[in-house]
Amino acid sequence: MQLTYQKLGQDHPMFGKVEFLVADGMKPICYKTKDGYIPLEAASPGAALIAAKAEVVTKPLYILSFKVNGEAEEMSFTSKKTLDRTLELYGQKAFITDLKTTTYKTVV
Repeated sequence: MQLTYQKLGQDHPMFGKVEFLVADGMKPICYKTKDGYIPLEAASPGAALIAAKAEVVTKPLYILSFKVNGEAEEMSFTSKKTLDRTLELYGQKAFITDLKTTTYKTVV
């Protein structure tokens, strides 16, 4: 099996959305994008963009909720190390109570 990579012409419906048409001889197999390969079946104009972005890169966002002298407060952290240091410090203070951590995933 010998694969060929063909550039798409401007009249092709997937032009600008994919880089190459991958074929085995004369039979098209899939499309190649900068993020990977998309099968022909999933390559309708809208599905190509969805398939190319199927792997969403996320980053954790940590929210620390606590009470200072009975008043509710919140802090946000992007670093788990900084959150742990803050939890340790606030855990030693008698006037800081109800320490709770919530983790969210944010899109990078």
